[in-house]
Amino acid sequence: MATTETPQIPGYRIERIIGKGAMSTVYLAVQESLDRPVALKVLEPGLAADPTFNKRFVKEGKIVAKLAHPHIVTIYDTGVYQDCSYIAMEYLEAGTLKERIKAGLSPEQVVKILVQIAQALGYAHRQNCIHRDIKPANIMFRDPNTAVLSDFGIAKNLEDKTQLTAAGWRIGTPNYMSPEQALGKPVDARCDLYSLGVVFYEALTGSRPFKGADAFETAILHVKGPIPTLPEPLRRFQPVIDRVLAKTPEARFANAEELVQAAQQAVTAATVTAIPAQQGQRWSFWLLVALLTMALAGLGALAWHYWPTAAEAPPTPIQLR
Repeated sequence: MATTETPQIPGYRIERIIGKGAMSTVYLAVQESLDRPVALKVLEPGLAADPTFNKRFVKEGKIVAKLAHPHIVTIYDTGVYQDCSYIAMEYLEAGTLKERIKAGLSPEQVVKILVQIAQALGYAHRQNCIHRDIKPANIMFRDPNTAVLSDFGIAKNLEDKTQLTAAGWRIGTPNYMSPEQALGKPVDARCDLYSLGVVFYEALTGSRPFKGADAFETAILHVKGPIPTLPEPLRRFQPVIDRVLAKTPEARFANAEELVQAAQQAVTAATVTAIPAQQGQRWSFWLLVALLTMALAGLGALAWHYWPTAAEAPPTPIQLR
């Protein structure tokens, strides 16, 4: 089996591979001038000569470099050295959402992650940028509590009229692809919200909402399959799922801010519902204590009333000898 030759890029000391896809390989490297770890994304040599892939790779660096947001990966550098195209970005060492879903997450943890990534998408959308490949593997963590959106490899800047994808061509990951993406139709920011909705469902339940025998069948389920029902303990999130996974963009949330608000309201409603129940339990406990106290007090009074005192006690019989 052929092995990937480690590229030599001035200013970077490459240590090991940390990720690999069809278009590129990501290395853990050290930026020698600042002595800091970076993730070095390098376009596959066989694709570097292809104008389309090379333009898309260069465009990714330019798009992300303009997106300054705490929940979007930071770009440090981009360039070409001896036909080797590369992007240097921050090294996110706390793993991916894909790994965390396997380990299991509480609903509160899931909503926190959803809100952070939705905020990142809302910001990107306001900059006329659509990600088009939202999935758990592309949501990483800077630290245990900070989710970061990465991999803008197929992102589209709506202000850029350059067409790098043929009309009718499906682009994205089938398991998380919106119906309009699956049909090769034009897309807008609401396709990202749909994909994030699929991630939301999977993070809540541990399973994707649509699973076909192959990529084609999965795509068809996204287009025509019914939206699944959440298990009873998670039912409070069903209205959010129903809307974010709507088959037509018009029926979904209009923007990321609406999605954030709906998800947070679902959590708040669950908390508010739980508080009266807890208060009722505490009230029942103290009522029981009061009743027991009153009962014991009553028994004490009766005992005091009927128990003979020393003055009322019968005289001790005199024993005659």
